[in-house]
Amino acid sequence: MRPKIKKCVRLNFLLFLTLILVSCDINQSDEGSNETLGVIERRELPRSLSEAELHLVDGSMTFGFNLFRHLQEESPEDNIFISPLSITMAYAMTMNGADGETYEQMRNVLGFDGMSQEQVNESLRSLLDLMDLDEKVKFTIANSIWYRDTFQVEKEFLDMNRNYYEAEVEAADFGNPQMPEIINQWVSDATEGLINEIVGEISPEAIMYLLNAIYFRGEWSYAFNPDETRGEPFYLSDGTSVEVPMMKMDEAVGLPYNQTDDYQAVDLFYGDAGFAMTVLLPGEEVVMSGFLETLNADRWQEITEDMQERQIKVTMPKFEMKYEIDAFPQVLQDLGMVNAFDAGLSDFSGMSRNSGKMIYIGESQHKTFISVDEEGTEAAAVTSVNMYVTSIPSIAELRLDRPFFFAIREVESNTILFMGKMMNPS
Repeated sequence: MRPKIKKCVRLNFLLFLTLILVSCDINQSDEGSNETLGVIERRELPRSLSEAELHLVDGSMTFGFNLFRHLQEESPEDNIFISPLSITMAYAMTMNGADGETYEQMRNVLGFDGMSQEQVNESLRSLLDLMDLDEKVKFTIANSIWYRDTFQVEKEFLDMNRNYYEAEVEAADFGNPQMPEIINQWVSDATEGLINEIVGEISPEAIMYLLNAIYFRGEWSYAFNPDETRGEPFYLSDGTSVEVPMMKMDEAVGLPYNQTDDYQAVDLFYGDAGFAMTVLLPGEEVVMSGFLETLNADRWQEITEDMQERQIKVTMPKFEMKYEIDAFPQVLQDLGMVNAFDAGLSDFSGMSRNSGKMIYIGESQHKTFISVDEEGTEAAAVTSVNMYVTSIPSIAELRLDRPFFFAIREVESNTILFMGKMMNPS
């Protein structure tokens, strides 16, 4: 099965775009250069977002920052790169099979509280349908569901994910030793070869894989001059430095920019300015970990809304990074999505009415890749949700063929009326 890729446009640069936090040297250009380029005319959405769409955007942004902050607290000195959109898509598909407290926890953690499942599905679909193709930007989304061909899955669950998420659905022989390679080939195709593996050995308990893959390739609206790229120091948080290739803009360009005592912020546009890398550089006296503790959806809105067009030159590192969230299920449980991963508490009745309360999320992975160079940015993300089923309990047997104790009681109050032991029934 080759991935059916859905092209979609940035809804605005606040919507779901992965927050990329990289330290870079942003040089003001009020002096020293008379060469400047004009401001890019930004595209507008063909319509205003509905109330439900705005709710979904705000909630998903909150989820993204909550997740990022949790990862930052666990690894304050490590690089981080995540795709809130990829995680949202994969888990929204999974939610279509959830019920009860399992559903409520998933909805709340993902930022969909107050929305019905129908509103979530319709809003995600309508947002992704706001298409505006850009020759210099390629942005694709692909979804798929692979389930064990001997397992009975509810047609309604599959149909919802086909209709709203354009998910490709495949009943597969999980006993086939080539199955992981087949699924991983789908992942590789959907990410243009940037991510090649998400499934290892398939567990006997595995009954379904829900996958989302995102690919992004954008050329800078104002490219960096490769002839100006050279090794320069990049200063680490411990005061030491490393030499890295630093890219420079030849000329000052008109970009949204903001500066306070705490940070500098700039939008680096791709294509015709439908997409942007929004970069935040904490002030020299501001510790990154402390800065990130205060960064949430509300502050992000404030920072981005306060940016004004300004002539600016940018210097930033050329880099490439692969990232994977370690122990991803535990991270989501820490955020409050508990029941979905607990075989004794989960309720996925919408996936299979016969076995829904025996299904749980056994594994989940999130992998990303990004490459930033003088021409632009290439990035990809894959999220997998691996559904397991607990084995059917065997029939218990009790043979009272030796001495036993017994009692007669009123059950509600647990009042014992009689008690005794049987040593010899003859």
